Amino acid sequence: MSEAAVTALIDAEEALIDALDRDEIESLETAVRAFGRAVEVVRAAGAWHARPELPDKIKHALKLAEAAGARVNFLSDRNRRRLDMLNGAAGKPCATAYTRHGRMRG
Repeated sequence: MSEAAVTALIDAEEALIDALDRDEIESLETAVRAFGRAVEVVRAAGAWHARPELPDKIKHALKLAEAAGARVNFLSDRNRRRLDMLNGAAGKPCATAYTRHGRMRG
């Protein structure tokens, strides 16, 4: 059970990375939902049966999670730069920070 759960998590992470790279919102939404379900299965796994290959699979899953996080950071930064360019073109100051209520302030 535990190895299958980690394998499913790895598959979901690879699909998520692919969706982030393709920049298609529908595939990204599908991948995020599948990733969430895979995480829940791993979290709910009661008995973990240690097998020699399991630590390597878990390390691989962690590397994929880091790769997905790097892509999210890149895309967030790209969107922020686009927003700054649009604000500049409109003659508005660039937003510099988020307030406590999630609104950007200049």
